[in-house]
Amino acid sequence: MELARLADLWEENQEHLKQHLGESACEQFDARWVLMPSAPYPRFNHVGCIRVAEGQVDDLLAAARAFFQAQGLPQVAFLTTPATQPPDLPQRLMQQGFWGETVPVMIWDGTPLPAVDRPGLRVVRMLPGEIELFWSVMRQVFFPGAVGDYLAAGRRGVEVADALGAHNYVAFLGDRPVGCGTLYRRGRMGGIYNLCTLPAYQRLGVATALVRACVEDALAAGCEYVGLTPTAMGRRLYQRLGFRDAYQELYLSQRLPRLVGGVRRG
Repeated sequence: MELARLADLWEENQEHLKQHLGESACEQFDARWVLMPSAPYPRFNHVGCIRVAEGQVDDLLAAARAFFQAQGLPQVAFLTTPATQPPDLPQRLMQQGFWGETVPVMIWDGTPLPAVDRPGLRVVRMLPGEIELFWSVMRQVFFPGAVGDYLAAGRRGVEVADALGAHNYVAFLGDRPVGCGTLYRRGRMGGIYNLCTLPAYQRLGVATALVRACVEDALAAGCEYVGLTPTAMGRRLYQRLGFRDAYQELYLSQRLPRLVGGVRRG
């Protein structure tokens, strides 16, 4: 498949999910405006799915600066991929002083996934609305010791994804929940998110079993592709399971000027 089309499918999957997890329904210029003020970083506060005509670029940039400045966020950011239009937008932004953070995207290449022969290991897909057990595992791995707004935002993310039709999975070793993962399907792309294993149960095939469940359900639902953004720790596992680097997302951001008494300060 053409890389731009693949990037379009993956970008729509994650940006649709991110936008609903956040606080913005804005779709100016038909792009997706992601707003998660509780996590004030470019990857969580940006404009994505940018497909604009050449003559709209300056208007898009001005609107985005005004939007994020109005939210009190320190930076304006844009997600660019091989599907971004115009294709030279990353270069144009960097010429204006934007700096970038790259994030790899991996796509499953169809390699048959191994069965996990571990006595007592099983993966259960939770029913819609059945999030408590899933959240308890995810919280231990991704939110250890977290309290207050940060913890509440994490739980809300699980609730929203569930309401959007995401599939949540919990892996058990015997009767003990030891890992979890999420499959979010949109169009022809299945996205794997929240994959984790409790530290004491790593290297026992838990993650492999979760990935297998996600991929099988994605294919059964009609998805042609399954993608994810790997952590450094998970990359080798995904490579063994047939996931290959497809391209690098590029988040380009620039600090916004501060407004002091109605006067801009750099």
